Formats: sequence, C-alpha cells, structure tokens
Amino acid sequence: MAVVLSSLQQYTDLMVTFPSIMILSRLLTPAQIGVYSVAVTFVNLVHMLRDFGTSEYIVQADRLDTGKPQTAFTITWIIAWALAAGLFFASPLIAAFFREPDLTQVLRILSITYLLLPIGSTTSSMLVRDLQFGIRYKINTSQLVIQNAVTIALAWYGFGYFSPAWGAVAGMLTTVAGCLYWGRHYRIRGIGLAHWREVGDFGLKKTVGSIMNRLGDSAPDFVIGRMLGFSAVGMFSRGFGLVRLFRDNVSAAIGTVAYSALSQRHREGRSAGELYLRSITFITGLGWPFLGFASLMAFPIIRIFFGDQWDMAVPILRLLAIQVAISLVVMHYQDLLTAIGRVGTATTWVTIWQVLTVATLLIAANFGLVAIAAALIPTTAVLVALVVIGIARETGIGLRAYLHALAPSAVLALTTLVPAAACRVVYPPAADALWGPILCAGATALAGAVTGGLWTRHPLWLEIVQAYRRRRPRRETVST
Repeated sequence: MAVVLSSLQQYTDLMVTFPSIMILSRLLTPAQIGVYSVAVTFVNLVHMLRDFGTSEYIVQADRLDTGKPQTAFTITWIIAWALAAGLFFASPLIAAFFREPDLTQVLRILSITYLLLPIGSTTSSMLVRDLQFGIRYKINTSQLVIQNAVTIALAWYGFGYFSPAWGAVAGMLTTVAGCLYWGRHYRIRGIGLAHWREVGDFGLKKTVGSIMNRLGDSAPDFVIGRMLGFSAVGMFSRGFGLVRLFRDNVSAAIGTVAYSALSQRHREGRSAGELYLRSITFITGLGWPFLGFASLMAFPIIRIFFGDQWDMAVPILRLLAIQVAISLVVMHYQDLLTAIGRVGTATTWVTIWQVLTVATLLIAANFGLVAIAAALIPTTAVLVALVVIGIARETGIGLRAYLHALAPSAVLALTTLVPAAACRVVYPPAADALWGPILCAGATALAGAVTGGLWTRHPLWLEIVQAYRRRRPRRETVST
C-alpha cells in the first residue's frame, strides 16, 4: 500500500507540474527562467544545511523516544532561521557575482521558506518512518497545486521570475498548514537538545554528503550561468526538465518507500541487499524505456511541450536522457548505505561523484551546452562502475547479482525502443509533422513494452498484473 500511495503521489506531481512547466515556458523567457533556476538551485544547496540530516535520522533511528524528535526539530529550527538571515543579507553579494541585480530580491523572497520549513520537515519525516503516505499525499498534493496556481497567476500578470519565488512561499505555507491539520498527531510538541550528540554526529556526516549531492545537481546552473549566461541556463534547464521530472518524481515513488523499508529491515536485523536490488529492477524497468524514448523523440517532445523558442534544448535532452539512464544503475545507493548505518561511506562516494561531475562541467563549459551534456555521459559511466564496487564491499552485493537484477530491464528496454526507433526511421518527425511521428512511436513502444513485460515476466509487469487481479474480484462483487 505504501508503494501504491508513493507512486500515486509522484504521478500526481507529474500531472500538476508538467502542464505548469508547459504554461510557464510560454509566459516566461529563457533568461527569466534562467534567473530563477540559478536562485532556486542556490537555495536548494543551502537547504542541505537547513535540514542537517535530521529527517533521515528520524527515519532510520533504532528507537525513537520523545526526546529525539524534539532534538531534531530544535536543531532544524536553529539552523534554518540562521540560514534565512544569512541568505537575506548575502543575496546582494550573490547577485553581484552573477551580474544580475534582480537576483537579490528573488533570493530574499525564497529565504522566507527557510523560516517555515522546520514545522513541516520534522512532521513529514515522522510520517515517512511510520509509512503514513496517505497523509503525506494530502499535504504534498495541496502544496503542489497551490504553488503552481500562484506561480502561473503571477506570471500571467507579468511578475516574471518573481512568480515562481512567491509560488514557492505559498507552497511552503500550504505544507505548514497541512502538517498542522492532517499531521497533527505527529506534530513535535516542545523543544530540547537531550540527544544533540547523537543527532549531530549523524547529521554532520549526512549533511556533508547532501551538500555534495546538491552541489552536483546545482553545478550546471552555477557554471553555465557564470560562463555562458542566463539564457543558456534556461535552455539547459528545459533540456533537462523532462529528465529531471522522471528522476525527481517517478523514481522517488520507489525511493521514498525503499529508504523506509531498508531502514526497517536493518532495524529488524535482516539483510537489505535483496530489497535494494529489487528497487533497482523497478527503477530501471521504468526509467530505461522512458528515457530511451525521450532521447529518440527529443525534437517533437520539446516542440510540443515548450514551443520552437526552445529548439536548442533538443540535443541537450537527447544526451542527458542517456546520462541519467546510466545513473539509474546505482540510484538510491546513498539510501541503502545510510539505512544500514554506513552514512560516512555514503558521504565519501557522494563526494567523489560530485567532485568529478563538477570538474567535467568546468572543462566542458568552454565548448558549449551540448559539450557539457555529452561529457557527462562517460563521467557517469565511470562513476557508476566505482559505486557498484563500493556497494559490493559494504553489503556483499556482487556483480552477478547486480547483472541479474538489471537483465529483465535491459530486455524490456530493447523490446520497447527497437520498434520505436524503427518507427522514427520510417516516419521521422519534422517541424510540420510532430504529433503523427510521436504517436506512432509511442504506440509501437507501448506494444513493445507489453510484449517485453510478458516475455521477461519483469517484476514491474507482475506488480501491475497482481494489482489488476486484486481489483477484479472487487469489481465482480460490486457488479453482482
């Protein structure tokens, strides 16, 4: 049930977020989107300090008495308010560095979210620990709808890059209200620092890893904004948009539940390796066909959803889809290592990953946006191989077990993408022919996916069949 609710959450996010992106792509210019992208990635980077790993600590802690959540809330509250003040006063310096004066006001608006976060983050982590994804669904969906509605309304009336900033504030206010109403039984009552050493030790290690992870995600916007300009940031952001939606939403449907389940297994003294490999099979089973199709049909996807002003994003989408597909092989490895108590090891591997990624960006940026996207592919392949070796040392998951988990997804990807590629060759997309080719490729890809699922008996396909069989008796009973 937890996986179903988490999946429902992510698909709801897609249904709300993607149309909003389509609308905003027509209301805002690439430069305006670029300014906000730089601001929000900077804020998200500082967010890693704001939470200080307290959310993950609550989920994986062996025993959770009243003092530990109070300590986590108090530490989060102190750090978040301090960072809000720091970001508010440092925003002119950041704007001067990027040579964009209006970035000051955007950052100051976003700093308001820091003041509100502690109320929601600790309650949300308590809900995740107890697998209360139904309550989280109500809170997160309300937040998403309000945030996107406010953003679109303000953009329509000409507020430019201030629109998503105020939308983020409205979304955070909605989250706080939802936690106080639907999650009131999990609300932290009182403050305290009784367990500050334990929480602080875990939080420090986790925060370093989270900062490095966020730095790698934010590095493209920072590097491109500084070296190539804000229009280039906007173009890269749109090329990465569909891929990021999958990574941050669809894969998170599995990742959110997986971390809770992995932590629970470890607390009970059972091995978490088998469950982790199963999550990899699910993620690649979803991701490889989806990302492969996005790479094949990048041109009609960009034209249909964003318009012809974003044509330069087509090769970026095509290359980044391949890069993220490679990274799915070790998706959520940090959750596995953190869940089994190897948070220090997780931090080490995250640091290595992001340092090499940033180095690649700095070198490739001298040759343009397409070079950046292309250079990330071999770098990611090398990093994935290194992380697989590291996981084997920490958990005993060998290469054979990994390949066995990936094999069904590889076959499923082939049966999905080969027909779609053949359709693209026979019926290629063009400026005056967008819907026909993408519908043709989509239909053949879907047929190939069904065939591949039946042939390989992919766990993802089996879950769908089992869910249908569970619903069928209910329908027959109602009909009777």
